[in-house]
Formats: sequence, structure tokens, C-alpha cells
Amino acid sequence: MFDIDDSALDKEKCYTTIGELPHYVDPKQPPTRKSPFSTVSRHCFVHSTELILPEEIYQAAWDSIANKISICQQYFDDLRGTKRRRQCVFSQRCPDERLTSTGILRLELDKSSYERAGLVGKSVRSGGKKHVASRYVVEINLRLPSMLHGKKGFERIVWAFKNVLNESLTWLFSDLSPSSDLSGQDAPIKRHSPQIFSCTSTKSRFQNVLTPSFTPSTFQAESEQAISELSDTCVEIQEWLALAFLGTPRLNADDSIDPYLSRYSVPNKENCTSSNLVKLTWKGLLPSHWITQLLIATLRSTAGSDSWFAISSHALGKEAVEGKDGYMILAPPCYKADTTEDNALKSDQKQPRRKFVCWEYVGCPWSAS
Repeated sequence: MFDIDDSALDKEKCYTTIGELPHYVDPKQPPTRKSPFSTVSRHCFVHSTELILPEEIYQAAWDSIANKISICQQYFDDLRGTKRRRQCVFSQRCPDERLTSTGILRLELDKSSYERAGLVGKSVRSGGKKHVASRYVVEINLRLPSMLHGKKGFERIVWAFKNVLNESLTWLFSDLSPSSDLSGQDAPIKRHSPQIFSCTSTKSRFQNVLTPSFTPSTFQAESEQAISELSDTCVEIQEWLALAFLGTPRLNADDSIDPYLSRYSVPNKENCTSSNLVKLTWKGLLPSHWITQLLIATLRSTAGSDSWFAISSHALGKEAVEGKDGYMILAPPCYKADTTEDNALKSDQKQPRRKFVCWEYVGCPWSAS
């Protein structure tokens, strides 16, 4: 009997990147090709984002961070090249899915709908039989000059939505304007009786949490054996962060659970310190630019302190096979350069750059929560 199943279905991957952040990041023009900013930009939308940091850093720097992460009006004006309202639209319903982002309409259709719609697309892996095309993706640039009534290409799209893709769907709109008037009587969406939700953060506080010591040598490796140990260290820290985001009592310094029920132990427990943590959670249709601004604002506000923070984002899960399901970014403390007498005379000594660790999850049910 031949193996016709898609072997990629059972492969859950986690790509780990360790690197150094630049000394300065321009909030108006953040980098998009280097990690961790490239990882954030690859997820145009996420449905939830969490930020965890020590409580003393939250009390000292959060007001400054909150003032910098408001949606930037000028950015979205440049993005669309118009002064009209900016909105992101997402709809999900089996067997079809529709997504509109920055003027690009993305339709993921089953084989029957694709053939009847008459639109040009390409086949994608669906998780079924490996060599049988059962799902197709159609991408349409609505910003092209030909996307006008009366044009042949546009009329074909209108016909497809009137005659084939005409079932009722529930849509999720994200208004990217800082001053929203969706609740006003003149709002265009008012006639569809929308349910309006404000995307605000929820705060959770965790006390007496055993926190690993993120020293500069934690993420350094110069030999093959050290690289193997570094891989194990990244796995342990990733597991600790995942439990910290969950707020599990297994990380408490006074935890006394029976080892028969849980054998988890904080890595390098003898060097851990007890601290209070604060977690902030946002849920909604969150664009990647907003998360980038959150990352940059937190980096700048914690640059002068020997503290750390982590950001976790859960993707929408739009792909059946090897889809990008989310990521987690850790920014360890940035320790200052050694200023002892032996090194004081070294004029060429530079301030060390801050390190980061980025975990990107692919093809796993991690984002289902």
C-alpha cells in the first residue's frame, strides 16, 4: 500500500534565531529584513499578543511605552496613499477564506468554488492527499488602475462574487484610524449591525516567580559542545517563558506540588531569583506594524536597565500545512561594558549590543489557543 499522506502534516517546527540588536532603531523606519523585525513583519495580522516583564520595569517604564504604541496615522496614510479610512478585513469559514490587507484581496477556495469562480490562482497544500490539488489561492491587487467598474478584469471579480462567492459570512474588521467613529450614525458599516469591540490590554500579575538569570554568557557558544548546550538552553528558556505566559504555579518559589503530578523544574534553579512579573495581553486583529512599535518602544524604555522582557504573538493560522503559527521574542538584559581599571584605558572599547532570541513556530497547533 502506497503512502499518499502528506508527511509535512506531522512535522511541527520551531526556528530559533539568536542575534544582536542594532544600537538604534528608528520607529518611523524599522528594519524589515533582519530578525526579529522580519519575523514580526511576516505575520501581517495576529489574533493576540502578550508582553511579560518584571514588575519594577512595568511601573517605571510602562507609561512611556503606552504613549509610543498608539496607532501611527501617518504610517497608514503612506501605506494606502489615500486619506480615506484604513481598515483590515478578515473572514474565515470552511471551506473558503477571505483576507484583505493593504489593498491585496486573498481568497483561499476549495476546488469546486475555484473552478466555478473563473479567477486565476495557484494550488496550495491542504493537508490531504499529497499530489491532489484540493485548495487554491487567488490574490488580487485592488489598488491597480484596472480595478474600476467597466474594466474587464474588475467585472470578472464582480461576477464571481455575485454568482459563486455569494454565501453569507461573518467578517472581522480592524479600524486602523486612531480616532474611530464606527459607532456614529454616518459610519458606512453601521447598516450591517456590527458588534464593536475596543482592543485594550488586560493586566495580569504573577508574584514570587523563579526567574532564570539571563547573563551575557547564556546565549554564547564558541565550540561544538557549547552549541549543543546552547540548543538545550534555548529549549529550556522557551519552555519557561511559555509557562510564565500561562501564569502556572509551577514557577512559584514556594510551589510544593507532588512530583508524581508534575516533574517540571525551573532550569538552573540554584541561580534563579524570585521576582514579580506583569503580563499585558491584547486580543483582536492586530497588525504587524503595531507589534513592531510595541517591540521598539519596550526596547528603548528598557535600554538603560539590567532587565528583560518577552513578547509572544499567536497567528491566525491561515495555512493548513507548514503555516506560520506565531512567534516568541526574548530580549535579555543589556549589560554595560566592563569599566574596571584594566579596561578603562582601552579607548576602542564599545558598548555591547543587546542580544535577542526569537522562536518562530511553524506547522503546529500552538496558536489554537
